Amino acid sequence: MISFVFPAFNEAENLRRFPSEVFPIFNTLNESYEIVVVDDGSIDDTNAVASSLGGPVRVIAHTKNQGLGAALRTGIREARGDIVITMDTDLTFAPELVSRLLERFRKGDVDAVSGSPKLAGYGNDIPSYRVFIGKVSTLVYSLLLGSRITAVTPIFRLYKREDLAHLPLQATGFDINAEILFHLIQRGKRIAEVPAPLTQRIHGESKLDYPKEMKRHLRLVRRMLAWRLGLKKTGT
Repeated sequence: MISFVFPAFNEAENLRRFPSEVFPIFNTLNESYEIVVVDDGSIDDTNAVASSLGGPVRVIAHTKNQGLGAALRTGIREARGDIVITMDTDLTFAPELVSRLLERFRKGDVDAVSGSPKLAGYGNDIPSYRVFIGKVSTLVYSLLLGSRITAVTPIFRLYKREDLAHLPLQATGFDINAEILFHLIQRGKRIAEVPAPLTQRIHGESKLDYPKEMKRHLRLVRRMLAWRLGLKKTGT
């Protein structure tokens, strides 16, 4: 079974799109699946809308907003499938792209598959500053990881649940995706990438606070650097 994990903070309007834009696509995958929506302390109708979707949807609620990383960690912990696919609730990575992740994974030679905006030319109408930040962060992380990965920070990714179960994840912000990749590569897991164009959100505002996230990424970079220099043991 596939567990789709959607962290959601004030995403009621985007969740209303699921019956027409998400369910029909997932139903064509010929796989049993569940959708785990983690309501991260929303103050709009996120919980009510998600709960009303029924069917394969389960809603896990945080009593207060804890951040994207905390919501993803909750979703991963609650997932029941042997495959976990993490996605943005604003659908900036189109549901149709899931088939690309699965097709690459089913070749049987990798442990995780990441959707790469870079391999897709980033997509239409993406602000130049966002592309620049993505390129710089990817370069830094790739050097520290010792792996030519082009998609270190995007959420759109497929994992084996068993590989995630015991990772010592700490991130509460957007750095969670880089942290997961860090631990997987530490453990010798094989990562593949597929082109995945990024789009602009239709409803609501981005939750990304660049100054705050920069501090979080710097802390993670220090941990990675310590690992590369042999100052920390694998898995710490």
